[in-house]
Amino acid sequence: MDYSKPGFWIAIGSGGFIIGLASLIQQYATNKKEESINYRAILRDFFIGAFLTATIYMFLPESMDSLISAATNMIPKSTPLTQSGGSEVTSASLPETISSDIELQFGPARF
Repeated sequence: MDYSKPGFWIAIGSGGFIIGLASLIQQYATNKKEESINYRAILRDFFIGAFLTATIYMFLPESMDSLISAATNMIPKSTPLTQSGGSEVTSASLPETISSDIELQFGPARF
């Protein structure tokens, strides 16, 4: 398992964030006004979500990487970039580095 890949850490963080957010929403919905939010349970659920997504990432690394790249492609890339000459370049004019070809692989999984 290659831990230096940023997709692995993105999967862990986003999985923990989603499960922790779901736990926070559930507590807001079910707690009465005089009850406080249990942040220890939210942190526990964050770690459970992070562990779950890390486990899924170990079994399906190519699928998780494609999901992460699809999610990052949905984020608008309109932040202006400047070149050394001072002219402004939008990220839409930069060459696309991710191939849109789908690679089908048959046979046993390569872990």
